[in-house]
Amino acid sequence: PTYPNELPIDRVDVNRFYAGLQYTSKHIMGGVYTSKGINDVIAMAERVAGSAEALRERPIISMIACGISPLRLDGKYGAYMIQIAREGIPVAVPAEPLCGATSPMSLAGNLVIQNADALINVMLTQLANPGTPVIYGCVATAPDFRDLNYLGGPIESGLLNAGAAQMSRYYGIPYYGTAGISDSKTLDTQCGYESAMNNLLVALAGGDFIHDAAGLMEFAMTVSYEKLVIDNEILGMAMRAVRGMEVNDDTLALDVIKKVGPGGNFLTTRHTRKHSRSEHYRPQLSDRDKRPVWEAQGSRTTAEKAHDIVVGLLDAPVKTYLPEKTAEDLTANYPMLHDQFLHEVTR
Repeated sequence: PTYPNELPIDRVDVNRFYAGLQYTSKHIMGGVYTSKGINDVIAMAERVAGSAEALRERPIISMIACGISPLRLDGKYGAYMIQIAREGIPVAVPAEPLCGATSPMSLAGNLVIQNADALINVMLTQLANPGTPVIYGCVATAPDFRDLNYLGGPIESGLLNAGAAQMSRYYGIPYYGTAGISDSKTLDTQCGYESAMNNLLVALAGGDFIHDAAGLMEFAMTVSYEKLVIDNEILGMAMRAVRGMEVNDDTLALDVIKKVGPGGNFLTTRHTRKHSRSEHYRPQLSDRDKRPVWEAQGSRTTAEKAHDIVVGLLDAPVKTYLPEKTAEDLTANYPMLHDQFLHEVTR
């Protein structure tokens, strides 16, 4: 969930998670900002799940508590890690070393700091509540050394997060990584290649969860609805690459090859019909038409097609996911909920 700047900090946590639970059926993960907010969010999620036991058995929420590099535990967020761990709620504990600033300049040196900081956070949760679900995390990147400005899209960020993904797999701990941000200010070529390169790197390295994977640009300071749609296409391609190539008797198709024989074609075979959808990714945005068809349809760019999809989504009726009685219960018990989240969202 995004951060509602118009609200005081003591109302931020519960409103962020409520908005997520009400307007999507997906698992909700977010950072937390106050100890009371953590308690409020967990209690709210227990009501939605049906009971405290049901929430722990199948968590519909998880939380993020970041440490501060290098090589130390942050008092505030360390306390949050302990609090969340004692409640048995899954918590991601990423480290955020910055090359040349809070870690050595070298990527390997950054990874040493990243790993040490992430492991101490993991250790803290296990000391607080042995066996509590925890996610090893990484938000490592490099700055622009002309002005030390934070960068979200350098290829080094992808390499660092891919390296951290490999470390988490070595330890057998689920991984929360970072990729997909572009430092471009508009939907241009840079925006595409930075997001695609880093998302693919981290995904192929075995990242279980990649946050910031879609929609963010300008050093993660700007959200673009159109970029969300474009990144959805990029992520679909990345996940197809992650799935890889299935090799078995059916996919090797030796019998089909023998039957078709030299000079034949495979277009009309049952094997082709069977595998045409499962083997090949079908894009939503990418242009694969011949030029006359593309021109007849208005010669639209990817950004223009993404904008059309955004407009269609925003014009569609807003769908809510909480049962009416549950929503009424939360409204009655959490007076700090913002009116904007209690009524139909409009453009």
